[in-house]
Amino acid sequence: MSSESERQTRRLQALAESAQLFAEASTDLARLLGVVARRFSELVGEAANIRLIEGESLVPVATYHPDREVNEYLRRFHDETPLKVGEGISGQVLATGEPYYMPELDLERFKQRVAPGFVPIFERIGITGMIVVRLRARGINLGYLSLFRTSASRPPYTLDDLRLVQDLADRASLAIDTSRLVDGLERRVAERTQALESANRELEAFAFSVSHDLRAPLRRIDGYSLALEEDHGPRLDADARHLLSVIRRNARQMDHLIEDLLRLSRLGQRAIQPVTEIDMREVVEAVLAGIRAANPTLALELKIGDLPPARGNVELLRQVWINLLDNAVKYSRRRPVSVVEVTGQSESGEIRYTVTDNGAGFDPRFKDKLFGVFSRLHSDHEFEGTGVGLALVQRIVTRHGGHVWAEGRPDHGATFGFGLPARGPTGG
Repeated sequence: MSSESERQTRRLQALAESAQLFAEASTDLARLLGVVARRFSELVGEAANIRLIEGESLVPVATYHPDREVNEYLRRFHDETPLKVGEGISGQVLATGEPYYMPELDLERFKQRVAPGFVPIFERIGITGMIVVRLRARGINLGYLSLFRTSASRPPYTLDDLRLVQDLADRASLAIDTSRLVDGLERRVAERTQALESANRELEAFAFSVSHDLRAPLRRIDGYSLALEEDHGPRLDADARHLLSVIRRNARQMDHLIEDLLRLSRLGQRAIQPVTEIDMREVVEAVLAGIRAANPTLALELKIGDLPPARGNVELLRQVWINLLDNAVKYSRRRPVSVVEVTGQSESGEIRYTVTDNGAGFDPRFKDKLFGVFSRLHSDHEFEGTGVGLALVQRIVTRHGGHVWAEGRPDHGATFGFGLPARGPTGG
């Protein structure tokens, strides 16, 4: 093999190895920059320095020299010397993209080109040669990398060295650019996570205030109204007694609304864990037993079909069934017989459950509003409610990785359903 072929083979091998090293370090920007500087020093020598553009300045980010004393000197003095974009040799390299290649330096002539602050530093280390190349990615100048000889015993840089440096600089630029993008993304994620945590703390404080500061007056209003009704009822006329009942009903309604909102807000902070295998038939039968006990005079016909088991948080999913079945009974109670049918089936990697009633139904044009907070399609005069129950259903099911839906027609009943992934929730 000719010497030229051998050089080409070594060069390609060096490039491949360097690209691998850069890729391995690319998730940590500071480590990557250190790897790049060390790699250039090892392959071409001797000192390697990287400065990146930040605003109008070129900021040192990595310096390496194999001699520990020289390395410390460069970091202490060279890196502490400020450099503006456009100054000195680096200014020409960044502007033109052409490398600065001086294999054998005339120090006196060199002083005329370099930024003045660096002159005593280069005199001190005895610079004998220099290569400066631009770091550029996605059409944007990132900064520059400089290499310089500090030992007269080392041979001058060659054109092969320059070609290797340019190829390495291209690979290093891509790795640095990618790492900076990742670093910036992680920083923004951390900032937003911190902001979210702060917002959650404020929400917790607000929920505490709502729970204690708002509900207590409501309960006092209800209590005093009850006392007034019981102690002075016979002396009150019909209108006064009616007004007292309205006051009590609205106070209780507001208390229920606050409780529902608190439950909805707490759900956002509650973990899905523990996740267990749930016997859905057992859960549904227990919920329906409670509904029957609360409505002893209601003519209620229940039809429970196949209900496959599912994986999830049993307490949260119990709340889903409570809200759906309560709604089904509430909106069908004006029928001679309230008919509620519950079914389930496994289909396409998910388990789907439905609750169907023969009640008031709803206008299908507005079905997308049903699962929003305070979005009710019936007035309080027709059916009591807070407008939060279905929003809570959607939030719980979504937290389990599932989805909800609704179908219905006015005065022809409604069907509400939810699907859960057969494998169970993936987050928590």
